[in-house]
Amino acid sequence: MKNRVVVSLLLVGSAALAGCAGATAPQSGPSPVPSTHVPFDCLDPAYSESVATEPFECKAFISAEGSAPGQDLSWIASMPLHASFGHMNGSLAMVVRMPCGVLNVPVAIGAGVVTPDVAGMVQSADGCIGQAAEYRAWTTAFVKTPMAYSLDNQSLVLANDLGQIKFKRS
Repeated sequence: MKNRVVVSLLLVGSAALAGCAGATAPQSGPSPVPSTHVPFDCLDPAYSESVATEPFECKAFISAEGSAPGQDLSWIASMPLHASFGHMNGSLAMVVRMPCGVLNVPVAIGAGVVTPDVAGMVQSADGCIGQAAEYRAWTTAFVKTPMAYSLDNQSLVLANDLGQIKFKRS
């Protein structure tokens, strides 16, 4: 009887560990982020050709500088944010990789404003502590608020009452 209990516990434990095989432990510091992250659909040449008329579609950016009233945002250059745009679940989404974590935010673009669908926003479950947690909290609050934008071939500027971030194409 004891052997069956031990074997059962080992099988349950193995199954639980196998289910976690793809998971990673929470990180306490900045996570490495590829500089050319773009939504999966944008990697398909047929897809990217079909949406060439949409100004944000399949574009990726990396933060170069930021400013905010009463705050030091110098970290935005040294621990940059990576923003990319693509269609997910039938709508345009902005994916923001932060020093700790990722935000996936459905957005609407119009009249010089990027409007987030906060109800549809999804955040990664990374464990963030210290400054990385503060950067994540600021970025999340910034992205939840409609942002005026300026977009050209080489740069994107997003601004709202919380601050301004200047991105360059990556």
